[in-house]
Amino acid sequence: MITPKSFFICGYILLCACTTAFSQASLKDLDYWTRELSKKGMPIDSGYLKLEDYLNNLGDTAATLGFFEQMQKKNRFAGPYINARLKASGVFFNIKYNNYKSDNELILQSEQAINLAYETGDEQFIAFISFACGTNAIGYQNLELAATYLLKGQEYYDRFDSLSNKRYFENILLGEVLFHCMDYEKSIFYTRKVIEHPPHDSIANRYNFTLVKGYNTIGQNYDRLNQWDSALAYYERSNAMAEEKNSTIWKGINAGFIGGLYLKKKDYKRAKPLVQYCYDITKNSELQHAAKSLQQLAEIYLAENKNDSALLSIREAKATLDKLAYGYYLQPETFLEKIYYTTADTYRALGIRDSFNLYNQLYNNLHDSVQKVYLLSSTKIAKMRVDNENNFRAIELLQQEKKNAAIKRNLIILSVVLASIALLLYLNSVRLKHKRRHELAMKEKNAAEVELNAAKEQMKKITENVIEKTALVEKLTAQLSHREHNTEQEQLINEISRQTILTEEQWENFKQLFEKIHPGFFIRLRERNRDITLAEQRMAALTRLNLTARQMASMLGISVDSVHKTKQRLRQRLQFSTETNLEETLSSI
Repeated sequence: MITPKSFFICGYILLCACTTAFSQASLKDLDYWTRELSKKGMPIDSGYLKLEDYLNNLGDTAATLGFFEQMQKKNRFAGPYINARLKASGVFFNIKYNNYKSDNELILQSEQAINLAYETGDEQFIAFISFACGTNAIGYQNLELAATYLLKGQEYYDRFDSLSNKRYFENILLGEVLFHCMDYEKSIFYTRKVIEHPPHDSIANRYNFTLVKGYNTIGQNYDRLNQWDSALAYYERSNAMAEEKNSTIWKGINAGFIGGLYLKKKDYKRAKPLVQYCYDITKNSELQHAAKSLQQLAEIYLAENKNDSALLSIREAKATLDKLAYGYYLQPETFLEKIYYTTADTYRALGIRDSFNLYNQLYNNLHDSVQKVYLLSSTKIAKMRVDNENNFRAIELLQQEKKNAAIKRNLIILSVVLASIALLLYLNSVRLKHKRRHELAMKEKNAAEVELNAAKEQMKKITENVIEKTALVEKLTAQLSHREHNTEQEQLINEISRQTILTEEQWENFKQLFEKIHPGFFIRLRERNRDITLAEQRMAALTRLNLTARQMASMLGISVDSVHKTKQRLRQRLQFSTETNLEETLSSI
């Protein structure tokens, strides 16, 4: 067949068959895309396909991913139409630019897109999103999930007679996927729809090319079902269409399949030139088919007793398959399985038993592994799993949500009316209260300003009084220090040194004035250390006023040394380092 990467791109091209031309310059506004992706009705895929085409033409990873990020932010709470389209398209471009960490991330986004489609209740839209997610699943090589999504979409299309048999490119895609999931009968059923219902002239050319693939796919299905005559008939019809369209690559591929049928019939004479022709055509492009042709040539050489030629051919087949960058689901493993089998046969014919045993074991191991994977990935199992877990639940939830939405809508309308009336009454009451509070606040503000100014004035007078008294004491002390001391002078000096300018009562008055100017200072001070003493609090307040040590000593009735010691204890109490400026730090409290 073809590689997963090219098949993914091919599936996208088929999905976009109806895309129309548009002006790139007019599509740059996010508002435009919001309107375009929110549309309902037919054609339900118009906005989606325009968006895919627009972003593909950009060809810039950062611009594309940035667009999705902006659109998702803008439409986070928008309706299901736009978000289903955004999620499905986002998966496609995340695959294209390899912008994902695991397949689970893409599967989750796909499931979210389908669930959003179910919320719309629009069956044609559900079918389209299912097909889009199925095509995306091919891109990350989850064929059983791709088959499930595509079948889900087809089941919805089957409900519309006008659409069921006209989804030519979707049906050919579904037929291909079902073949690789070993559901041969269904693959034939859906692929035949493409053949039996030709389209109108506008897509006839692309349809004719699709017929080449369609006939070949049906041929392969009959080949796997061991109905070789039917398989040969469809291979030859595919080849005739390839001749008509002058498609060399498809002529080579069909030759390989026809040659394979003759090989099964042991008609080596007719098989050999066809297989050789397939290899010559596909060796530079379709490496899987080239490797298969070399394996078939090795079988023919063994039948002709040309064991050395068989060995060379089968080794080249393995080397060719190793070059394959991409493999379509289990197809490379299936071809490798045949290569191992033929290699074992070749070594047996050459009498090299160790090599025979090795490749025979490799064949058995791979054969068992492939069969196990095919069994576990059965389309029926996957379809039942996804349908039971999602489809029924989504439909039931959708119907219930519609009923709930109608009830909620009526309740919301009633609530809005009642709330509006209550709000008007409340706003009027608030307006009157605000007016009264504003008038009262202005009066309180004026009174507070008067009180604050008075407090500042009193504090200024206290500070000036302290400074004046301190200067007087210093002056008197200096004068007495130059005289000879008699008993009366010494008593005077002692009385001066014991003089306390600020008594406890004065301290309380001072504290009240200080709090008016620096409200909350003492509270914040105690929050820093609840064990702070009254003396330390006084020292902190006087330091906050930027008084000198001598001024503080005079005001508190202590010596200058005591001031320094109290300051040191205050510094330790507040856990300030010696480098910290005590005055500046206290100013910030």
